[in-house]
Amino acid sequence: MTSDDGSGRGRSDTVRRVVILVAALNLAYFGVEFAVALTIGSVSLFADGVDFLEDASLSFLIAVALGWSAARRARVGMILAGVLLVPALAAV
Repeated sequence: MTSDDGSGRGRSDTVRRVVILVAALNLAYFGVEFAVALTIGSVSLFADGVDFLEDASLSFLIAVALGWSAARRARVGMILAGVLLVPALAAV
């Protein structure tokens, strides 16, 4: 358990570690799905693996942004919303 000095720093460090763990797990699962997709020739599985890669990338960006000011985090939030709209627009 981390101690909190009132600044919220301990909590922020815990959140950052969890987000990095989630990103690493997403990246690892991308590797698994990519390898299996290549082995069995599945385009669908490859596409799902790319989604895991996208999730990992966004999680790493969130982990970095956690240390930024509120204004910069708000800008990152807008950028992330735009990034998440790209696959939706491509589907349309």
